[in-house]
Amino acid sequence: MAETVSKTTAELRALLKKGQTAEQKALAKEGRLCARDRMALIFDEGTFVEVGAYIGRKRTELDKETDDSFEPVITGYGAVNGTLVYAFSQDFSRLHGALGEMHAKKIVNILAMANKSGAPVIGVFDSAGAKILEGVDALAGYASIMNALESSVSPKIAVVSGICGGATSVLAEMCDVVVGAKKTGKLYAALSGKLDDAISADASQIDVVCEDDAAAVTKARELIKYFAGADDCADDINRTLDIEGILANEKYDIHDIIAVTFDAGSFTELCGESAKSMVTGLATLNGNPVAVIANNPSYKDGFLCTGAAKKAIFALETAAIADLPVVTLVDGNGIGDSKNFEEKGFSRILARLASEYAKRAYFGKPSVTVTLGASYGTAYTVMGAKSLTGGIALALDRARISAMNPDSAVAFLDEVKNESKHKETAKAWAERYASPLEAAKSGHIDDIIDSAELRQRIGAALEMLL
Repeated sequence: MAETVSKTTAELRALLKKGQTAEQKALAKEGRLCARDRMALIFDEGTFVEVGAYIGRKRTELDKETDDSFEPVITGYGAVNGTLVYAFSQDFSRLHGALGEMHAKKIVNILAMANKSGAPVIGVFDSAGAKILEGVDALAGYASIMNALESSVSPKIAVVSGICGGATSVLAEMCDVVVGAKKTGKLYAALSGKLDDAISADASQIDVVCEDDAAAVTKARELIKYFAGADDCADDINRTLDIEGILANEKYDIHDIIAVTFDAGSFTELCGESAKSMVTGLATLNGNPVAVIANNPSYKDGFLCTGAAKKAIFALETAAIADLPVVTLVDGNGIGDSKNFEEKGFSRILARLASEYAKRAYFGKPSVTVTLGASYGTAYTVMGAKSLTGGIALALDRARISAMNPDSAVAFLDEVKNESKHKETAKAWAERYASPLEAAKSGHIDDIIDSAELRQRIGAALEMLL
C-alpha cells in the first residue's frame, strides 16, 4: 500500500471548504443533511465558529492515500437569537459518522467549553457506531462522552437526525430533551432485525417528534428560548381568562387550559404520545421560561400511574438542570391501583417523584402549584404539595382536596346505609371536608383564586419567587 502523504495547511483548508461530496448528495436525496448544513440551520447567520477542525483521526491500514484526516463530527459555538450556544453534529457522509478516540475528544472538548459558562448545547446524532479497528479506544471514547454529559451543568438538547444506535443512543438519552426526525432518525440500543425496524419516533424515548432532519434541527434551535432566560413578552400578564366553560366538563382537556394560561403559542409538549393522563412541557409566562407539569382529566381522569409519574420526574429533572421554575396544575382522581403498576415498582417511582419535588425546596427553586380540581391522598402529596416544594400553593374554588376521594371516604366510613343516598352524601362530605377552604385554614393553600385570574396570579407568584 502506498505511503500516506501529509497535506499542507493550505490543502487542509481547501478540503474544509470543498463543495458537496457524492456521499452528501446521496444522503440529501433521503432528506438527510450533512453536519455543516445542520450548523447553518442552528446558528444565526455568520456567527458559527468551528472548534477543533483539524483534529484528525488515528490512521489505520484501511486509510487511502487520498483520504484526508478530518473527524466525521463538527464542533463549535455561535449565537442562537443572540444567545451563546455550543453544538456538535456527527456527519454520516464521512466514514458513516463512525466514532473513535479523537471523535470523542472533540465532543468532550465542546461539552467542557459549554460547561464553563453553563451555555446550552445542541448535539446532533448520526453515526453508524464505533470505529471497529480502534477497538477499546473507541469504546472508551463513548465512556468519556458519558462522563462529560453527566458532569455538565449545561442544558443539553439531543437531535436524532439519523442512525443513533447502541452506545450512541445512550449518549442521546443522557441529554435533557431529545428531538427526533420521524423520516430519518433511528433510535435503538440493540437491533436484532433490519435497520428499518428500529425505532424512529418512540413515544417513551423521544420528547419532541419532527417530520425530518431539517425540521428536527430547527426545532432544537427553537427550544433554546427556554434556556436563554427571560425575554420580552407581547402577551399581557394581566390578561383574564374565560375558562369556566372548559372546567365545567369534568373530563376537560388540560391542553385547553395550558394554551390560554401561558404566553400565547409558547408551550412545547414533551413526550406527548405517552402516558396521556399527564402533560409535561416547556412554556413561558410573561417571558419567563418555565417547566409545566399537569394532570389531564380527559384521559383516565388524570390518574397518576407509573408512566405519568415518570414523565413528571423527567420534567423536574430538566427544570433542575436548566434552572427553570416549575408550574404544576393538579386535577386527578388520585393514583392508579393496577397490579401492573405495582409490578413496575410504583412506590419507588412515586418516591423518585416526591424526591425531585423535595429537592426544589432544599435548593430554594421556585415552584407554583395550582389545584384546579381533584387532589386526593398520595397524589396530592407527591404532585407538588406546598409542604413538599416549599413554594406557592393556590387553588380554584372548585378544587377538592382531601386524604381520600369523597366517594371512597363515605364508603370507608360507612356513613351511608342506603346506596341511593350515597352520591348525595359524598357531595355533602366533599363540600364540608374536601373544600380548598379547609386546606387554606391549615396553611397548605396560600390563596383561593378565581379562574379568571389564573394567569396573572401564577405570574405574580413567579415574579415574587424569582
